[in-house]
Amino acid sequence: MVIIGMELMFRIDDSYSLKDKRSVVKSMIHKMHRKFNISIAEIDKQDMLNQGVIGISVVGNAYQQCHTVLDRVLEEIEETYAIEVYKIERVEA
Repeated sequence: MVIIGMELMFRIDDSYSLKDKRSVVKSMIHKMHRKFNISIAEIDKQDMLNQGVIGISVVGNAYQQCHTVLDRVLEEIEETYAIEVYKIERVEA
């Protein structure tokens, strides 16, 4: 069994209130969970207006499979949402 996690830190371009930020982050979380069947949650900077941190984890049989899923999730997030990813940390177990 392989468990790989990723912490994604990003800035939201068009966020002028917590309501704007939360709508983007909640949409991101629900859409990615449904599409890729991953565990995903907002884990830090909940009270910052234009910054967010989400944690993503994948469980699978092979490292390559898990890394591929995380790469696809990252691509989908960057293509779909008006955000700037400034830090990515991966953790393997």
